[in-house]
Amino acid sequence: MNSGKQHKDYTLIIYSGPKDKVRKLTISQNFLRFVYIFAIIVIASTAIVISNLFITRQKLNEKIAEIERIEYKINYKEVELVNLEKKTSEIQSKTKLLENYLKEVQNLDKLVRNITGQGGPENNAFIYENNLNANTAILSNPDENLIYTSDQEETIDDINALLDELLAKAPELAESLKKDKQNMEDYIYVKDHTPSIWPTWGTITTLFSDGRSNTTWLPGSHKGIDIANNTGTNISAAADGVVIFAGRQGGYGNKVVIYHMDKYTTVYAHLSKIMVNEGDQVKQGQVIGKMGSTGRSTGPHLHYEVYVDGVPHNPKEFLP
Repeated sequence: MNSGKQHKDYTLIIYSGPKDKVRKLTISQNFLRFVYIFAIIVIASTAIVISNLFITRQKLNEKIAEIERIEYKINYKEVELVNLEKKTSEIQSKTKLLENYLKEVQNLDKLVRNITGQGGPENNAFIYENNLNANTAILSNPDENLIYTSDQEETIDDINALLDELLAKAPELAESLKKDKQNMEDYIYVKDHTPSIWPTWGTITTLFSDGRSNTTWLPGSHKGIDIANNTGTNISAAADGVVIFAGRQGGYGNKVVIYHMDKYTTVYAHLSKIMVNEGDQVKQGQVIGKMGSTGRSTGPHLHYEVYVDGVPHNPKEFLP
């Protein structure tokens, strides 16, 4: 190794054995510095890369854990949505059943309003509010992106519980409504088949029982009332019923007899024209003939009789 030179060189002597030549390898100091610096750089770079890889791996693990948490939340939300969809579907089914029961209420309400004339037009009568339908319509809208909250789920549960309570009572209510409806229909039938309007207009010239009594019929006396007006005045059915006689009969002249139901029968006599036939179904207020003076009559008038269970009663009892 020469130490006198400005740039030192290092000589490496390689000796293998007595028979081999001695080999010399001269290495400059600058080269050794370069190798040293390069080794330091490599070691430092390797340390930095390893450190960065460790940090990156740690961050990657954190991201993976975060993604797993997000996937769990998404899966949980999907389960929640499925449950909510099932609940809203149940609500829709239950509200459909309730709507069927409420239709019974509407029909009954319609009957009552037809009888009483109260409650306003049908399209102004509201039996129930549509809040439940509105809620289920929103929840079941496939085009609506919804984010359900726990409060909404509690609200749906409350609605579901309310519907269950209503449905538990609905069958009994429906049966009661059917009975009420039948009673109403029976009432309407009786009302429509009970003589309750004036069969014509004019002047009453002869009272029931010939004016001697307004309440009691005496044998041989007047069985009805006479209402006088001009020939051709309309004669109307006093109630719904079936024509059981339409023709000429002795002193009654042209006569129509209407059977209203098991209880009532009405007679219209001295007609100038009969406008119905035996067996015809007639409605209250329907014109059945024209006023005249056929049979034993002193002038154009209607002889009107009302029978209850086959017994003549004063027609004035059935006039408004």
